[in-house]
Amino acid sequence: MAFITKGTYDSGDSVKHYLFAHYAFQYPLNYFDSWAKPLFTLLASGPAQAGFIGMKLFQCTVVAASAWCSYVIARTLRLPMPELAILFCYTATDYFLIQFSGLTEPLFGLVLVGSVALAMTGRPGWSAALISFLPFVRSEGFILIGIWVVYLAWERQWRYLPLVVLGYMLFSIVGGIVLGEFGWVFGHNPYATISVYGHGAWPHFVASLPGLLGWVLSALVAVGGICMLRDCFRPARRQEPLFVAELLLVYGSVTVFIAAHTIFWAKGLFNSFGLTRVLDVTTPLFALVALRGLAELALLGRTPLARRRIQIGFAVAAVLFLFTGARNAFRWKRDFTPPPDQIVVNEAAEWLRQTDDLATRPMAYEYPYVAVATGNNPFSPQEHPGLGLNQNGQLEQLPVGALLIWDDWFARTEARVPLATMRNDTRFRERWQTALPRHPEHPEHDTTRIIIFERVR
Repeated sequence: MAFITKGTYDSGDSVKHYLFAHYAFQYPLNYFDSWAKPLFTLLASGPAQAGFIGMKLFQCTVVAASAWCSYVIARTLRLPMPELAILFCYTATDYFLIQFSGLTEPLFGLVLVGSVALAMTGRPGWSAALISFLPFVRSEGFILIGIWVVYLAWERQWRYLPLVVLGYMLFSIVGGIVLGEFGWVFGHNPYATISVYGHGAWPHFVASLPGLLGWVLSALVAVGGICMLRDCFRPARRQEPLFVAELLLVYGSVTVFIAAHTIFWAKGLFNSFGLTRVLDVTTPLFALVALRGLAELALLGRTPLARRRIQIGFAVAAVLFLFTGARNAFRWKRDFTPPPDQIVVNEAAEWLRQTDDLATRPMAYEYPYVAVATGNNPFSPQEHPGLGLNQNGQLEQLPVGALLIWDDWFARTEARVPLATMRNDTRFRERWQTALPRHPEHPEHDTTRIIIFERVR
């Protein structure tokens, strides 16, 4: 599927993370970029040398390892048919699709579920050490480390508590030597306290879960969550050896992660954009919650054979749901073919290659996929001068002959360069443009457009 899928999940952050990893050998400071996430860039930079397909194969390996960790936890918890934890990871619609991206969510999910697996299998020290690196895959990791502090304190594993800062210490020391600033981890924080993207509704993330998991898994997760809430009031269940670990590390991690993003979006904090894909990091844990729910529903069967049929029935339903054509199921054209915004960039890149020497000119752009389509080096100031307006509302200086590749999302919203500014600037000549409906099934709604301008004087 990595070779068959032609898109990149999204055209923004997915591509930017890939570019940071792909050029890390050439620009080693990419390994210490707080936005790109140091641990992710470190692990992905090798595979990314093979191009975006290398990144996809890396992500597929990460998801496979995460699914295996879910199975290990399910087996340790003695959940019936623990192998279904693997199936449930792959039948979570959005989690399956995010394998084919350059995003940090899959690796964050692996470090998280791997830390839970280590704790569940009697390796609390290794668990604490691994979870300490979570913030260097995604910044929310600092929040989840607090759950491990509570868990280790609850289990009286005092000697392992210092290990939860191991990752921070190592990256601070290495980054301090390279950057000359030992406080760089927090000093280079790329997220503004007050988000520039505004805020949204409180139920946003919870309401989005069926869209990420699909309806079958969402129903099983709801049952599993209710069962755990009920079990908290059952003394016999609370006395089970792994009950606290399951409650805090599985259910606690999911709850705290969703609650944190709910607050960030509702209050407009830390540049939250309300992107629901961030919840994909919890999918390997949600697979366990769903399996717990399935185990409860299977008890409705009066015989072992009836119970097994219920389990197999839900497993089959989870797979079949993916092909129902529902909005939160798979749709071939939407999910596995190039999106319109990348198609128009590919057309622009092909036009550049066939027109004079334009493909070798300096290119100013904000849309990350332009770098992939054209082969332009986004980290070279000579190849990729900045795109933006100065304090006087005029375009930053570009050399004569340079190209400015304007698109109707990134250039307009991120670089804040409106099309009217470009067309009114006599220093630039419009050379080429194309557009496609952003949503092919609703061509009347919106279009995605690429316009190439050349600096002529």
